Amino acid sequence: MNTTIKILNLITECKNGNRLAHRQLYNMYKVKMFTLCMRYMSCKQDAEDMLQEGWVKVFRELHSYDTKKGTFYGWIRRIFVNTNLEFLRKKRLKFDDLNDQSPDRSLAYEMDVFAQMGLQEVVNLLQSLPNGYRSVFNLYVIEGYTHREIGEILKISPNTSKTQLMKAKQLMQSKVKILQAV
Repeated sequence: MNTTIKILNLITECKNGNRLAHRQLYNMYKVKMFTLCMRYMSCKQDAEDMLQEGWVKVFRELHSYDTKKGTFYGWIRRIFVNTNLEFLRKKRLKFDDLNDQSPDRSLAYEMDVFAQMGLQEVVNLLQSLPNGYRSVFNLYVIEGYTHREIGEILKISPNTSKTQLMKAKQLMQSKVKILQAV
């Protein structure tokens, strides 16, 4: 059976109250969504909380999923990103507001370093970043948002987003150098 058809059938069954379908849908996406949560949160316990909160929202809002507006994976991912960002906002996510400064473009940031690292090492590195840096890094590098879009989502200026990204990259680069030296 085609994966898309299987997912649509599971969604229909979930809407009809089938608990087994809920479990199957959860099992299909739990690892990807937990990995997403781990990227945004600074500890495993918060990521686990966000995973649970995200699934509650997914199942509560399942009736609103519209196949014409995109894939189920895209829809569910958006819910999880928003859930994580809401949590961080409640914790009073802090950003260095350096609107008057432009990012230092001379910093050479090599993504090749991350290609040589294992997934857990990258997640650990992301978790070690301050919340603001981590959020902007995730939204820009991993989720693919523009600085203007990030500014709207996080209610910061695009320049603040650029500065947060630059600082996140600098901090990650310095931590990678330390790891490589060990």
